[in-house]
Amino acid sequence: MRNLSLGDRGKEVTDVQTRLRVLGIELGSEGVDGFYGPRTLTAVKAFQQERGLLADGIVGANTWRELVEAGYTLGDRLLYLRVPPFRGDDVLALQVKLNLLGFNAGPERGILDEAVEAALLEFQRNAGLPPDGIVGESTLRKLDALRKAEAGREGKKIPERDEGFLAERTLAGQMIVIDPGHGGREPGWVSPSGLVEKEFTLAAAQRLGQLLEAQGCRVAITRDTDRTVSLYERCETANAMRAAFFISLHLNHDANAAAAGAVCYFFQRSHYYSEHGQRVAEAVGARLRELGGDFIGSFGRNYALLREPRAIALIVEPFFISSPEEERRAGQPDYVDHFARALVAGLVDYMARRTAS
Repeated sequence: MRNLSLGDRGKEVTDVQTRLRVLGIELGSEGVDGFYGPRTLTAVKAFQQERGLLADGIVGANTWRELVEAGYTLGDRLLYLRVPPFRGDDVLALQVKLNLLGFNAGPERGILDEAVEAALLEFQRNAGLPPDGIVGESTLRKLDALRKAEAGREGKKIPERDEGFLAERTLAGQMIVIDPGHGGREPGWVSPSGLVEKEFTLAAAQRLGQLLEAQGCRVAITRDTDRTVSLYERCETANAMRAAFFISLHLNHDANAAAAGAVCYFFQRSHYYSEHGQRVAEAVGARLRELGGDFIGSFGRNYALLREPRAIALIVEPFFISSPEEERRAGQPDYVDHFARALVAGLVDYMARRTAS
């Protein structure tokens, strides 16, 4: 599906408007008319904000998938482990129920993977049901009955029981997938003086890979040349490599040239967030602050790059390309090296705290 934005027309826009209306999001006087007007833009932004997405009003791959998945409620369809996996708010509701009952369904990503199936099978055995791994009427009835007895715990974070997907306590030997943002037909942001986001992220990823290999890590990069890589292909690479960490590099941008500072993002969806992702974001952020700029903070988001990988996922934006001052600092010959070293130091700090705990 092509990206949709203000001014577009067609069946795709009608589909988006229909899904928004079904979700109860007001479209105003425009209604479902196949035209992406101001009211549709406001509705899309409201949906994006509610789902923890970048509220830019553009219906790209991430927003479209969220729109589709938001339309499912538990009981709408039979759920079971398959390839490709079931995705949707019904799967998310299943995970929440299982986790609250004490069955470890893994990170609440809304994706029916092996962890969800294992929790489901354990629940079925404990509930006296045939352990078939299928969420049908009998399983739903038993889940609903037990949840009524456990009422009052909804919306509360269940502590992670999976060690953040990381059993080892040293950085050496870890599989780390580095993702240089954009590439090929997607240059990302370009500054007035000619700094291109896709070029900076590739250079930073290559230097980061060298430094991590020197630490004894196994490293893969989602693109090592200037080529186009789809959003979900990047995530599939991390899962195929069974990565411990997935680090995606981007640059920030704002219409206000005074906006400045570094930002780190970790996975969060509703009440659930990745505890280990948050800790890595904070550790890396502390090191980025040492580069001489501000560290705005670490924030939870439901971006596909954070949700899809099974690894501890992190998006790092070291500076605003729209800031003349930060762009000048980033243009210094040693900046990429200092930035990459700060990332490595943050990962080392995170591992050291795990060992200490």
